[in-house]
Amino acid sequence: MDTHVKALGLLNIIFGGISVLFGLAVFVFFGGPVGLYRTMNDDVLGFLLAGSVVFHMLLAIPCILVGVYLRSFMEWARGFAIVVSALNLLNFPFGCVVGGYGLWVLLTPETDPLFSDRRPRHTKKSPSPAKSPQTSTSEAKPKQSASARIIPSPRS
Repeated sequence: MDTHVKALGLLNIIFGGISVLFGLAVFVFFGGPVGLYRTMNDDVLGFLLAGSVVFHMLLAIPCILVGVYLRSFMEWARGFAIVVSALNLLNFPFGCVVGGYGLWVLLTPETDPLFSDRRPRHTKKSPSPAKSPQTSTSEAKPKQSASARIIPSPRS
């Protein structure tokens, strides 16, 4: 699942960058949100179009931020990415794809260990101390040779 999380981070960075570039191009071409509103003959359509471009521009910044921090598996980035993915569902059609993929990746139980601070530590186990020669004969166990000794794996 770590490849899906990294891919989601990259998708968010790309989507946020394209949203910023598209929003800036629209604002330059129409002269800002007020100019965009005035170019439409219908007041409702102009208001909706200007609001949509402003919404894309405002959501692009959190998309880029969450993409950068998702790729480094920061614990707080997961919750922030879930919120950004839910908001991306409102950006039809490409935001729906990125938001749906983001919710699928981040709400899957397999991603929980990736974002937890409790990472497994790999410590070497020290050998047990030698037993004293005062063991009774009823408790005596056959001695194992050095070649038959089991060495634990560092992954366990």
